[in-house]
Amino acid sequence: MLQVCDVLCPDKKNNFQTVSLSRKTVTSRIEVIDKNLTSQLESKIGQCKFCSIAMDESTDINDTAQLVLFIRGVDEDFEITEELACMRSLKGTTKGCDIFREFQEGLLTLKVPITNICNITTDGAPNMTGKNLDFLDS
Repeated sequence: MLQVCDVLCPDKKNNFQTVSLSRKTVTSRIEVIDKNLTSQLESKIGQCKFCSIAMDESTDINDTAQLVLFIRGVDEDFEITEELACMRSLKGTTKGCDIFREFQEGLLTLKVPITNICNITTDGAPNMTGKNLDFLDS
């Protein structure tokens, strides 16, 4: 990184040398950024009068099912907010009731009132819209 600094901004190299990049420092900075972004998202969502959720469940390379929730909302000034709300791991099975449980937990974490949700969009997979017991039945 210091070599790049030599090319781009040699007069600031001393500033870059004094920055602590230990694992602990980087971890704590990431945690602070995460809390700040989550707080901003909670604030924006809290102002929304109506929200819609788009969600998808897929499996990552470690064979762990992941549920992703995107939220789109509009506030009283008709300003639209659209964000990745959360990503949650599904442990065990991926039945509709499991997806619904993680969906609820995601909403609770972000403090989204379920009464503000006017639409839920899924990919149409059987565990979302199946004929026996699915997410929509939960």
